[in-house]
Amino acid sequence: MATSQETPEELAARIRSVASPLERILTLARVLRGPGGCPWDKDQTVETLTPYLQEETFEVVERVGTRDREGFREELGDLLFLVGFMVLAAEDGGWTTLDDAVNAAVDKLIRRHPHVFGDAKDIGSAGALRQWEELKRAEGASETDIPSALGKRPPGLPALTTAFRISEKAGAVGFEWPDRLGALEKLEEEVGELRRDVERDAPAEALEGELGDVLYSVVNISRYLGVDPERALRATTGKFIRRFRYIEEQLHARGSTPEKSTLEDMDTLWNEAKAKGI
Repeated sequence: MATSQETPEELAARIRSVASPLERILTLARVLRGPGGCPWDKDQTVETLTPYLQEETFEVVERVGTRDREGFREELGDLLFLVGFMVLAAEDGGWTTLDDAVNAAVDKLIRRHPHVFGDAKDIGSAGALRQWEELKRAEGASETDIPSALGKRPPGLPALTTAFRISEKAGAVGFEWPDRLGALEKLEEEVGELRRDVERDAPAEALEGELGDVLYSVVNISRYLGVDPERALRATTGKFIRRFRYIEEQLHARGSTPEKSTLEDMDTLWNEAKAKGI
C-alpha cells in the first residue's frame, strides 16, 4: 500500500521495481485494494471476480487460436494479474491463503508425478497421462464410490472441450481406436447414419442424436491429430466471418447486399476472398 510520504509517481515506480513477478502483481493488487486505492477494486470478492476470470481465460484462448503473440502476452498478463487479485480477495474473504493454495498445488503435482519424484522411469507421454488419471481417480474416490475413468467436468466447460477431455480420459485407459484411421472410419459411419436419417426425414430428436454422434466423432479425431477442437473451430469461424465480411463489402461497393444477390454471386466473391488469403 502507499505510504504518506510517497507521490503517485513514486508509488508506481516502487511497484514496478519489485523483483519477483508474482510479488509485483500482489503488491499492485494490495495497493488497489488498500487505503487510498480504487473503490471498485476494494469491493470485489471471489464471487464477483468469477465472471472476469472466465472472460480473461477465454481471451487468452482466443489469442492462442489466432497466433497473436503480442495480444497473447497482454491477455496472459491480464489473467495473471486477475489470479493474483483473486488471491487477495480470497484471503480477505476467508476462502484460502496464497501459501495454502500454492502448497496444495505443489503437493498434488509432486504426488501425481511419481515417475519424477519417486522411482525415476521413462513411461512416455501416454503413460504419464494414464498414471495421472489413475492417481486423480484414487484421490477423489470414497469407500462407497466406484471411481470412474471419466471423472467430473465443470458444468460451464464448453461442449467441445468437454467432449475432448472425455475422449482423452477414455483413451488413457485404452478405450480408443488403434489409430487415426479407425477414428476416421467411425466418423464416416456416423455421417452415413446422419445422412440416412436426413433422407428419411427423421424426427428432430433422432437427427439431434445422430448429429451429436458426428460431432463427438470429429472431436475424437481432433485428439488423435493433437488439435484442440475448440481452437480449431474458433479459427474457422473467424475465417468464415472475414470472408463473409469481404462479400458484404464488395456487394456494398456495387450498391447491393447479400439479400439482393444470388448464391452464385456470393460464391464467386467467397472464392475471391479465399484466393486473396482472407
